[in-house]
Amino acid sequence: MKNVLDENIYKTIVENLGVEIFVSDGKGNVLFVNPSSIQINELDVDNVLGRNVRELMDDGYFEESSTLNVLKEKKTMSVLQHVKNGRQIVATGVPIFDDKNNIQMVITTSQDIEAVNDLVKTLKEQEKEIDLLKRQLQKTSDLDVSDPASIKVKSAMEMVASLDMPILISGEFGTGKHMAARYIHYFGKRREEHFITVNCISADPDFLEQEIFGREKYSEEGKLEVIIQGKLDLAKDGTLALNNISYMPPSIQSKLFEYIDTGEFTRAGGYRKVRSNARIIAMTGMDLKSLSETGMFMKALYYKLNTVPIVIPPLRDRVIDIPYHANQYIGKYNEKYKSNKVLNKDALGKLTSYSWPGNLIELDQTIESAYVITDGPVIKGETIYNVIHSGDEQDQTKGSVYCEDIIPLKDAKHQLEEQLVKRAYEVYKTTARTAEALGVNQSTVSRILNKYTDGSKQK
Repeated sequence: MKNVLDENIYKTIVENLGVEIFVSDGKGNVLFVNPSSIQINELDVDNVLGRNVRELMDDGYFEESSTLNVLKEKKTMSVLQHVKNGRQIVATGVPIFDDKNNIQMVITTSQDIEAVNDLVKTLKEQEKEIDLLKRQLQKTSDLDVSDPASIKVKSAMEMVASLDMPILISGEFGTGKHMAARYIHYFGKRREEHFITVNCISADPDFLEQEIFGREKYSEEGKLEVIIQGKLDLAKDGTLALNNISYMPPSIQSKLFEYIDTGEFTRAGGYRKVRSNARIIAMTGMDLKSLSETGMFMKALYYKLNTVPIVIPPLRDRVIDIPYHANQYIGKYNEKYKSNKVLNKDALGKLTSYSWPGNLIELDQTIESAYVITDGPVIKGETIYNVIHSGDEQDQTKGSVYCEDIIPLKDAKHQLEEQLVKRAYEVYKTTARTAEALGVNQSTVSRILNKYTDGSKQK
């Protein structure tokens, strides 16, 4: 078959290849330079063609020549060149031999070191992003659970992952709702897009509205001056996960309902309709159905979110999975503390016999505490027990209501209130998390703590 590429087409290809090409004959006389080579070396093409490479070196175009090295060594050679404009390039010369093994010409290609370094930097950044994604996927996808309750939830999450609809994840504080949201995201079709979270517990509704929807500012003449993008903008075609959605103010609930219903929203201070394709995953530790029935949460929004509900059981109801999660945390702290520790059989027994009111978060904290106070490679049951019960004033009252004497019912209720809130606060550390665990408002927890303590340690 006849070659349809004539000489002009070959020339066009070489001139537009995007690689610096410099060709000389067997004596070092310049035969051809393409536009990329002219640009990087700042060559005057009319003053270069036909001249010898040695002359160009004398004129200061470059300090060292890969062409001359090839002519001398009769093999492919690479050099680091400092060209006339001060930049550095890596030039590689390749000899072309005739049938008598004499060099007929030398073809040299070169790359700008700065451009190569920029490319390497970009590739390294991409590798970091890929590595981060792999680690995120490992955390969310490697749910090697065995408990029937966990398997049921995992199957439900895998089912809804491919469905393009809002999701409501509920469960006690610390059960792993955020991990479940990531699992749904990374196993759905949006896995390569952003996963962005917002905590709806905020003392300032205006700030929360701006955080989610962004803000627009107009001049006195009505001209749009400033656009602040919110998390709904940033999520784009990915997922926006709203944690503690039961605390979202009613005005923001209405805007969220409008977005889910129409795919459009307005930024704070604005009136223009803005479109987004972000999927909403809401998380709560409260009973949203009860809140909606009492008017404390927007009923229409509840039904929009609750199309396919995902309920994460507390850790005490999936005991079979406790060793799995415990060993996952051990692996995390082996990496963090550069050590190699394990839990013995007795330690795992102590872990599985405890009720875990703080669920996975309390389990995580317990594992780390036991890890750092264990000198040897084996974490024992005694250590686990001591960590779990380190805050108990009286082990016999743990998990139970304790009254010192026969007292009026009203006083007994006060004692129960004090014991329960103080105990929950010891586990959850903040009034917001304590309120979520007890199913009351944050202000109620703060009031009770202030009543029975000086309130100085509240967060």
